[in-house]
Amino acid sequence: MTHQAAKPSSEASTKVIVFGVDDDCKPHAAWFPKAEADRARAAAKQLRLNVTQVNGKATDLVAKLPPGRIHATGPGMVPTVREDLYEKVIATINPRGEAGKESGEPTATDLPETWAAIKPGHVVLIHDSLVEGWWAGIVTDRAGDKLSVRWRDYPGYPKVSVPVTAVALLHPKAA
Repeated sequence: MTHQAAKPSSEASTKVIVFGVDDDCKPHAAWFPKAEADRARAAAKQLRLNVTQVNGKATDLVAKLPPGRIHATGPGMVPTVREDLYEKVIATINPRGEAGKESGEPTATDLPETWAAIKPGHVVLIHDSLVEGWWAGIVTDRAGDKLSVRWRDYPGYPKVSVPVTAVALLHPKAA
């Protein structure tokens, strides 16, 4: 007997998508029915992946994603996907590239033109290390000249606190 994967219903708003990249930079993405959303969110948090509820504009995208495996362990719960499909997931969820979360944290709203203009919700570049380089981050708080920043594409990683002059600004036309 062959087991066929469940197909998404035409009602995309009854689904959540879990997506992100693993420690080896392999993209993962899958959809879960709304009935399994809480367990999918808990597992995604442990795996340091993103979760978002699907809206109407993502119906076609959900049909291309594999179903998630709530009873699988570890990364097997959210299968790997092709890079081009993963990029479509990110672009569909937010055309500005924000990986997003459902936690109520600020999302990328615009790009600051100066360090003095940086505020919560802005996208900045954060230097991780000489080997890892610069990565996009979302400012979650500003206290004077200190910023609290979360990694845009890796929301499960800890937030960092950096001086305002330690971040790089993106050119507004780059978005």
